Parts: sequence; C-alpha cells; structure tokens
Amino acid sequence: MSVNRALENSLLDVPVRVDVVLGEARMPVEDLLALSEGEILALESKTNDLVDIYVSDRLMARGRLVIADGELGVTLSEIVDERRAA
Repeated sequence: MSVNRALENSLLDVPVRVDVVLGEARMPVEDLLALSEGEILALESKTNDLVDIYVSDRLMARGRLVIADGELGVTLSEIVDERRAA
C-alpha cells in the first residue's frame, strides 16, 4: 500500500462535525429560558430557503431540505469556496 493510500484510509476514520443551518432567531436570555416544550420559535428563514452546511465550523456548501423515506435530509445545491467569497 502506498503512503498516500495509507493516509487516505486513515483520514476516512476521522470524525467531523457537520451542521446544517436553516436560520437563526435572536432573543433575550430570559425569553429563551421561558420557552416550554412544544412552543414554536420563528426563524428568519423560510423552509424552502437554502440551508448552510458547515463542516467543522467551516461553510462548505448550501442545499435544500428534503424528506426521503420519512427522514429529513439535505440535497447539495452548491459548494462554497470561502476563499473566493472573501
């Protein structure tokens, strides 16, 4: 096995955090603490807006929410190159 293949195989076992962000809401802490189970929190985005996909706290892509076989998922719409966006 080549060194590159060994490195590639070892990287496949490294866990990464993936966050999908639909929107955000800003509220005072006292309002947050007053929320109870079942309450609805309005976001600044609509459900058909693109969601941001972060990998290890870095914006990597955008996509749309989908439901497939009763599961919530995301389809990729674009890959984001933060270096070009800056």
